[in-house]
Amino acid sequence: MSRLRLALGRLMQALLAARYRESGKAALERFGTQYGGWLCVPRLLGPGRVALCAGAGEDVSFDVALDARFGMRVLCVDPTPRALAHVRGLLEAAQAGRPCTIVGSSETYDLEGFDAGRFEMIGAALWREDGTLRLFAPKNPAHVSHSALNLQHTSDYIEVPAHRVSTLLAERGVAELALMKLDIEGAEYAVLDDLLSSGVRPAQLLVEFDELHSPLSPLALFRVGQRVRELRAAGYALVATEHANFVFVRRDAPEGRA
Repeated sequence: MSRLRLALGRLMQALLAARYRESGKAALERFGTQYGGWLCVPRLLGPGRVALCAGAGEDVSFDVALDARFGMRVLCVDPTPRALAHVRGLLEAAQAGRPCTIVGSSETYDLEGFDAGRFEMIGAALWREDGTLRLFAPKNPAHVSHSALNLQHTSDYIEVPAHRVSTLLAERGVAELALMKLDIEGAEYAVLDDLLSSGVRPAQLLVEFDELHSPLSPLALFRVGQRVRELRAAGYALVATEHANFVFVRRDAPEGRA
């Protein structure tokens, strides 16, 4: 059954990409490891600009690259205990000049140019309202990601603080996001809905639609397709897909500062 659901998700991804992707709209480059890396548009990045990356897990190689290679301020958002411990260890290693290994890999982070002072770990979940949120544990205890939608149908959960994107930005005096990454185990639907209603418009938006890994029902095609259409209506172009990862760029996005 899991293989069938994976095949269905891949079919849905292919259908959505064929229908909505606008190839040739932007020059893309991939940063980070095979597991934790993402495609993005480098020309929209630059020193002093702000990225909000939600969903750290135990591989923040993409987030680190934004800081180290582009001099960006990074807000790294994840409330799960193992993610918090991993990022704390990374920041301690960077400040001490020690290497830090990426969990599940023999690789270490490339910390050349990395400034821990630009990298803030936020122990909260993104959601459509401020308050607390239940995050359900994965079936495999070796895995780190928890889900507000309980995608794996488990009974164990943790309760964590939750914030709207607009709340986190207002608390930190951030007026504009150059990039936002959502790898949040199904909560992307609620967060995207709130993002559009609040008027927050990152220059580029990287979204993992988790249902494309394992659809809860055939209606997953409608759920993902609806968000893609809403983002297009809000001024975004879908410029790339990589498995369940979708890359959107705001059509009027300003260039980064080199």
